Amino acid sequence: LPKYDLAVDELKHSLSWFNLSTTPSSSASSSNKNNSNNKPKSSNDNNMTDNKPAAESSTANKGTAKRDALRSNEHQVQAMWDETGAFESNPDPSRESFMVTFPYPYSNGHLHIGHAFSLTKAVFRAQYERHQGKNVLFPFAFHCTGMPIQAAANKLKTEISSFGCPPKFPEDDPEVRAKMEAEMKAAAEDKAKKQAAKGDKAKGGKTKLVQKTGTGIVRQWNILKKMVPEDEIPAFQDALHWLSYFPPIGVDHLKDFGAGIDWRRAFITTFVNPYYDAFIRWQFEVLREKNKVLFGKRNNVYSLVDGQVCADHDRSEG
Repeated sequence: LPKYDLAVDELKHSLSWFNLSTTPSSSASSSNKNNSNNKPKSSNDNNMTDNKPAAESSTANKGTAKRDALRSNEHQVQAMWDETGAFESNPDPSRESFMVTFPYPYSNGHLHIGHAFSLTKAVFRAQYERHQGKNVLFPFAFHCTGMPIQAAANKLKTEISSFGCPPKFPEDDPEVRAKMEAEMKAAAEDKAKKQAAKGDKAKGGKTKLVQKTGTGIVRQWNILKKMVPEDEIPAFQDALHWLSYFPPIGVDHLKDFGAGIDWRRAFITTFVNPYYDAFIRWQFEVLREKNKVLFGKRNNVYSLVDGQVCADHDRSEG
């Protein structure tokens, strides 16, 4: 086995996991204040139910007792990490440095299981290198640049102006919805036939929205309603509101996930962050000086509404 050059305080954190009780501490609850309503209760709390005998309650929660105990321990360890700055990395010439990065997740909604799956690779590698005694830096960022957020804000604004606030969509009527879906299906089939007649078999007859949802009837209001309290949705007509709303939630979720990130070194993209914006400008200026970036013409899909090129991820179809 390799010789671990762990600092004393890091070793204490590692060993403390095995000595924790299953009852949440006050420090654990305070460290999770933003997600307190979503955190599972401990097994002891679950058994203290009103109007139910203890035996009956214990039987009902038997299947989650182990999970609840583990989650309780997690909260206490995460509180210790926050209090001691366990993942904060500062320059240290006496130790070998190691840096981990992760592609910025796009901030037009909550993080999903795909982010968690990919992130585990970075989290595991960072922690492994820490146990090798290296000075590990793991920063993080949230991507807010591009048209998807602006397009979603514009779509929401159109829905509210057309159907009210909260909106009453035509497809809320089952008969109207059935008619709309039938028309969309017929249009997609007709498009597919025309493409087949031209010998273009590479493209399907479905739009991107149909491929993702199965119907193509997608409303921005309904998308946000799954993530945001309904009375707060109108604020998302402003694209900048997305930038201040979703990244902090992402930080809370990643902390709850146990990602060992130095949150002092977290940021978002776009001009809202003048430091990152200056960094990107510097990159392009250097590339242009080296003749790596040139001006020219090429065919692009252009959005008349937004007055700019509309890339693949910015379009619902076409």
